[in-house]
Amino acid sequence: ASSPRSTPEAISEGSSMAATAAKKPLQLYDASGTPKKAGDKPLGIGYDEDGVPHPDWEIVIEESMEANGRRRGARIEGAIDLKAYVPKRSGPRWGKRYGTARKDRVGSFGTYTVEEAKFCLTSEDFGWDLGEESPPYPPYVRLCYGELHGEQDSIRLFTGLSEIHLLKDLDLREVHYMLQGLGYVCYNTPTWEEDRWWGEGIDCFPQRVSAGLPGGKGPMFYSWYYRLPPWMPGLVLEGEEGDFLNGPTALKRRAQDRHHLMQAEKDNEDRLLDLKHKALEQREDWYSAANLTAADYDEEKE
Repeated sequence: ASSPRSTPEAISEGSSMAATAAKKPLQLYDASGTPKKAGDKPLGIGYDEDGVPHPDWEIVIEESMEANGRRRGARIEGAIDLKAYVPKRSGPRWGKRYGTARKDRVGSFGTYTVEEAKFCLTSEDFGWDLGEESPPYPPYVRLCYGELHGEQDSIRLFTGLSEIHLLKDLDLREVHYMLQGLGYVCYNTPTWEEDRWWGEGIDCFPQRVSAGLPGGKGPMFYSWYYRLPPWMPGLVLEGEEGDFLNGPTALKRRAQDRHHLMQAEKDNEDRLLDLKHKALEQREDWYSAANLTAADYDEEKE
């Protein structure tokens, strides 16, 4: 007996259900988490259930004519006012290096202690222009720890276009605890198996970049991405954290894309399985019509 899922009607019904699911409108929420209902005005910028921002406006086409007989053009309703929106999401206007010194036959090196780096973070604005809701400290900080041939070589902080260079022989844990004491939260994403212990309360999955030399030789850089809460929505918008690849918004979009890809692969496997069942049924029908068995057909081919 044939499987119900292998019939043409079942295949057609499954394709129709998939198309209906794909056309399902996206449920959006405003900045306070209130869901948008049918008939509500456009939000300008809405957020999905994961907190990822989406543009939300409508194109209105009027049927009426102008006095000169021309049809009125379409207009956009609910579009955001860029003059009020872009400045809140703009990046830093300038960048600067803090805590660097240079000596002959040595080169450049960091000079800031942990306390000096903390004072720099809390006293400088680093060119950020975040509007009236500006946080007390930079919204985004990347802690980069460098090693050369397995030995500690550098500790740097990056925010916007600016850099803060610390003494290379400091305890890395003290720098992490300084950032955490200011309210920063690490949002690194695990991408590999890491067996290195960095310290109590320190994320075990830093972003790792190396020169690719065998045996761990050459420079190696580890990065921790710190962010001031709240993450979504509010302060975390793609122009504020300055990190378009590993920022909270980018990570959420990447997770959504991965989910959609897995669903598409599953749908493709189901479709191929249905086609396989259908081909086998057609083969059996052809055998029955020719009054042959599979063995007889193979003998005739030989």
